[in-house]
Amino acid sequence: MEAPIQTQSSAKSRVTLTRYLEEVVKENPEMQDMVSLIQGVKMACKTISNLVNRAGLGSSADAERNDFTDGRYYSMRRLDQLSTIVLKNALKYTGKCEVVAPAKNSDVAQHRPGVLIAKSIDSNYVACLDPLDGSGNADASICTGTVFGVFEGKKEDESGDGNNKSSKNNGRPVDRTAELTDSVLQPARNMKAAGYVLYSSATVLVFALGDTVQGFTLDPQTNEFVLTHKNLTIPKRGTVYSCNEANSEGWEQSFKDYLLALKTGTGESGKRYAHRYVGSMVGDIHRTLLYGGVFCYPPDSIAHPSGNLQLLYKIAPMAFVLHKAGGLGIDGKQNLLDLRPETVHEKSPCYLGSPEDVTELQTYLNKNEE
Repeated sequence: MEAPIQTQSSAKSRVTLTRYLEEVVKENPEMQDMVSLIQGVKMACKTISNLVNRAGLGSSADAERNDFTDGRYYSMRRLDQLSTIVLKNALKYTGKCEVVAPAKNSDVAQHRPGVLIAKSIDSNYVACLDPLDGSGNADASICTGTVFGVFEGKKEDESGDGNNKSSKNNGRPVDRTAELTDSVLQPARNMKAAGYVLYSSATVLVFALGDTVQGFTLDPQTNEFVLTHKNLTIPKRGTVYSCNEANSEGWEQSFKDYLLALKTGTGESGKRYAHRYVGSMVGDIHRTLLYGGVFCYPPDSIAHPSGNLQLLYKIAPMAFVLHKAGGLGIDGKQNLLDLRPETVHEKSPCYLGSPEDVTELQTYLNKNEE
């Protein structure tokens, strides 16, 4: 496997995330509130990184278990709750955000993360955040991550009397959570920024702002994020595919044919692809961004007819980041950037990665329409 195109900057010319964002505001003063959101995420993710690194110390062989989870659900719930609290408090600490948490299903078999929605008080920026993707992997020391996307919501005076911060609207109480939830139910193409933080052997923050994608690594000695991957771009084609092959019995034949071509080297590149699947979306997407290839979570007729990843706060931000890095994302029929979620937890199939790999995959999926 070839090394990533981008390499770490020399220690002498290190640029911290704080300094980078200050430069962004200096050149674009209107981005101040956007930067405040990112600063809040940065502050929270330092703490979440520490929580994840200590996850194994807090687990117990006698943890509560049942037939569905064998104890894993309770680890997920514990870390989700802690990460959600940390992120919520960090955003509030900026003094520039109001934060709400949409209702989630408490059913064990339908575990959903503690999604947050943050609204900038002084602007129309509104963010959706998944505090800890892959939380079930933390006790096994497998990578996890935080995902976020920022939209420009409706102006306050578009939804009422011009003073929508009041507790009533035409004499009726305002459901602020529902109001902010509605403001983020937009296509990913409307995003103004998006990114993720990977917690692994290193803690890496990658975000798309403007037309570029930048990557910062947390220096454990200084506790500062330092620019290590400047102007990230995804290779046009890779040699790795990533998917959960345990679901293959429910996949459409066209997708199976595509994977067979990759495995046997009979695809467009003429090369045999390797299979890599962590089971933590942030980790798999981060590797795909650096090395190229394709990440897939297709529908399967047995267990996941709509895929198994949430569109709003997992797929959409990742699709936006890869798009800005020169990649491509589809749901099998259309560009992921054009999908508008109807609900917060709506799921969607997704195929993300290098543009040539995803374009080749699309030719196979199109056979289902013929």
